[in-house]
Amino acid sequence: MPYIPLNAVASTSTAGATAQTIADGGATVPAMARYAEGYVRDASCVFYPDGSTPTATSGIQADQADVIYLRSRDEIVKALFIRQGAVSATINWTFYSSPGY
Repeated sequence: MPYIPLNAVASTSTAGATAQTIADGGATVPAMARYAEGYVRDASCVFYPDGSTPTATSGIQADQADVIYLRSRDEIVKALFIRQGAVSATINWTFYSSPGY
């Protein structure tokens, strides 16, 4: 069953010096979002989709031009991100809803 895009323009968040959620990073997360793709624009970040707190050396690393996939509402609202180096990472998000929701 295909997902339905919810935002025509990517919503942007920033992964900074402290761990934060997508919304804390500045993105607007639609209430109906059930799947998300994040394109890492300019610097590396580290994250955990389950809400565990990442550090610069602990977590899943995403580098410039990588795509991050979050496959549930739970992951979208709980995932925590932090920059990996001295520069904050910008992530462009596209959110999707499942049919019939």
